[in-house]
Amino acid sequence: MKLDNRWVIADGTLNDLPITIHSREDWQETADSGRFPICIQIAWHSPERNESNGHPSEHEMQKIEVFHHQIQAKFEKQGHAVIAMVITHDGVNQWVIYSDDLEQIKSGLSELTAPDTGFPIEIVADEDLDWETFKKVHQAIQ
Repeated sequence: MKLDNRWVIADGTLNDLPITIHSREDWQETADSGRFPICIQIAWHSPERNESNGHPSEHEMQKIEVFHHQIQAKFEKQGHAVIAMVITHDGVNQWVIYSDDLEQIKSGLSELTAPDTGFPIEIVADEDLDWETFKKVHQAIQ
């Protein structure tokens, strides 16, 4: 099952800071399939912020974009995961990824091309067969 690469973008504020949420346009069928029961959240904590909007700095966003393209190509090409949502807020870029194989994701992350300092990321994973994490945020932006 492969999602197209069309994203819906929602902009707003949260705690008086801008927030941008990108979500896949055609997520429903994939969520309903039950193929990806593990929710993996990767948070990139940016050491450089644009103080005017709270988002990562332009320089940091360039690194984040490279990381995004690497994980999308790696995980979705293998068919073990889909990136369902990306949230940018308060110096953090967060990916909400659904997968069928956590070990494959861990292994894939270790194979990415990282800067000398590595990626400033934190990763959490939980079982989420019904995509409740995604749906909670998606409903909030409707």
